[in-house]
Amino acid sequence: MAAERTYYSVLRTGLAIAGAGTVVVAILGESWPEWLSLAIAGVFIAVGYTMIIVTLNNYQKIVSRLKIEHDLNVISPRLMIFLTVILQLTLVIILVLFILGIFAE
Repeated sequence: MAAERTYYSVLRTGLAIAGAGTVVVAILGESWPEWLSLAIAGVFIAVGYTMIIVTLNNYQKIVSRLKIEHDLNVISPRLMIFLTVILQLTLVIILVLFILGIFAE
């Protein structure tokens, strides 16, 4: 379904943008003040998660409309919410560990 492909593409984009927050911290490293690099990373994370949440809400609306109008079987919005939350929690754990320096040598 086109709705599912669109959801997956925006989900990937949102996760990539949120993950870019760690890249910002790594690239800026010691050359920038820590508070500034964390603030910039926070913007990436906030934008990425906002994209994911908005897309998930839109997916739920599309699925309910498709079920009513066309009686189609699509991936359940509950399953999509569950998978999205798992991905978001995993990304949060990685970001927190990265920012705390757990992965530092």
